[in-house]
Amino acid sequence: MKTLRNTLMSLLATSAIVTSTGVSALPTGWVDGLPAWTATASSCSVDESSAGKYDFAGSQFRYLGTNVSGSSISGGSGFPPLFLISPITVRCNVTPSYDYVPAFVADDPDEFGSAAYWKNPNWEWNSLIVGYKDTDGIGTKAQMTASLKKVSRATLSESTIATFNSNLTASVVAHEDVKTFDHTFDFESNEYYVEINLYRTDTSVATPVAYSVRLANGWVPEIAH
Repeated sequence: MKTLRNTLMSLLATSAIVTSTGVSALPTGWVDGLPAWTATASSCSVDESSAGKYDFAGSQFRYLGTNVSGSSISGGSGFPPLFLISPITVRCNVTPSYDYVPAFVADDPDEFGSAAYWKNPNWEWNSLIVGYKDTDGIGTKAQMTASLKKVSRATLSESTIATFNSNLTASVVAHEDVKTFDHTFDFESNEYYVEINLYRTDTSVATPVAYSVRLANGWVPEIAH
């Protein structure tokens, strides 16, 4: 029991786990419209370049131990070493959800009925919402980015719809934040995924953490005066 307590105290002291002291950075009064697509960062697929550098803990995706997001290589004779930045990365597959609309049978012979069909409500998603912890806020030693990507089935071409960058906010505690966008989703022609990248340039800062991501139709209700 003493060993477990010491381990937990060590993790808390080094900010290695997300604690309940996190606060939300979503706008005051923010509302998520349902249905939404959601994923924990630890349920997403890890890029092969991150092998041996990442750690999953519950919902969290983070750096393992003292690993950092770069490595030094020789700059050649007479030149200083080069530092290559390579984040640890997970990609989360976005899946559509459908509502079943039952058939309508008209009681009046002068009215028309309708066949049953599936309705896709995802066209109205306008918000990329991420749960994360950037351990140095606007500093550049730790960073989390999350990008919503579209992939054309016909051509395999990819484009970025929206990107969230944790270095644009000063918060250093676990919280949620949002990047809004304008896009009409088309799951008949495209695939979608969210790519999460973590950066830590040296061990003077604790590992940044990503723990959740979702797409929703979000807004701040207007207050009538």
